[in-house]
Amino acid sequence: MTPAGRGTLTVGVAITLLGLLIGYPAVTSMGATLIAAVVIALILVGRPSDTSLERKLIPDRVTEGESFVGQLTITNRGRRTSNAARGAERFGDRDVTIRIPALDPGESVVIANEIRAGHRGVFDVGPLRVRTGDPIGLARRGDLDSDLSRLVVHPRLHDVSPFPAGRHRDLEGIPSGAAAEGGITFADLRDYVPGDDLRLIHWRSSARAGKLTVRHNVDVHRPRTSVILDTTPAVYTHEAFEDAVRAAASIAASAMRHGFPFTVRTSDGKVIDDRSPRLAVLDFFAAVTPAAHQADLAVAALAASRDPSGWSCALITGRAGVDALRSFGPLRHRFEQLTMVRMGSDERSKVYDLAGALLINSATSEDFAHAWNKRMRR
Repeated sequence: MTPAGRGTLTVGVAITLLGLLIGYPAVTSMGATLIAAVVIALILVGRPSDTSLERKLIPDRVTEGESFVGQLTITNRGRRTSNAARGAERFGDRDVTIRIPALDPGESVVIANEIRAGHRGVFDVGPLRVRTGDPIGLARRGDLDSDLSRLVVHPRLHDVSPFPAGRHRDLEGIPSGAAAEGGITFADLRDYVPGDDLRLIHWRSSARAGKLTVRHNVDVHRPRTSVILDTTPAVYTHEAFEDAVRAAASIAASAMRHGFPFTVRTSDGKVIDDRSPRLAVLDFFAAVTPAAHQADLAVAALAASRDPSGWSCALITGRAGVDALRSFGPLRHRFEQLTMVRMGSDERSKVYDLAGALLINSATSEDFAHAWNKRMRR
């Protein structure tokens, strides 16, 4: 019952009692009419609706700033006409008003809303909260549909160059399955498959095995990158952390675009690499949040130094102190190139050449991309 309904009921009871007390049937009838109006409103909204709901997000993965369509298909499965209603559906951190018309038995309606994805993250869409009322607003019924959908908002990517190609061979060796085929470095022999270059056939081994065998050559000079994203909450503002995620995702996306191997680590222990499909990598960055516990940057740095795909390393952090950056000091010799990025700095696109490393201070991810490209394309 709405405040108007409660007021109407109170006035109706009072007028009815007054009419009975003073013996005026007309006054009594007026009060009874008000009470009857409230009772009828409660009957109208008290009748549960038999409707079904189907939600679809088109698409269900977008980049921050892009739009998607939230589509609801509502069907009246009951035997009576459903009442018109107004609902509100949760989209991430805000509500969108949904107007639902009256539906005849078996009738369906499709309601579509175009919504702009505000910021990166993984969000639940729904539930739909529906309020049904009587025509004069005396009673209202609230129904909650528990159906939920998931919306994934990827970080905005910048067009950045990959790390320059490696200058030295991997003297410790890497597994042939982890290296790219097509170079000039011999890895092993394998069976011939249609389409292989006939010049790679190893005739002596083919004669001995009784089947065609080809040389499996790999390219050990491709840039192989480790990206470390510091998720320590204390070194970031909210926007600086979002900029750091965009920077890390941009480096990984550049490696994917060029077909180069990479590994991404967060300082709180999450890992993904080039063996995962592109969509899974972008979903990884969509779900990254500041660490719930104290993140250990030194542990992530040590793990990256042991990674065979980490010839070049990019550390993305916020206003990390000198002690945090010093944790990379003993590891510099393990990387062909080490670049440290401090996001949220008061300095805009400031680049420093350190002993065995490069330090980029950036105010935003746009500043980072400009400074990164200027240095990597030299």
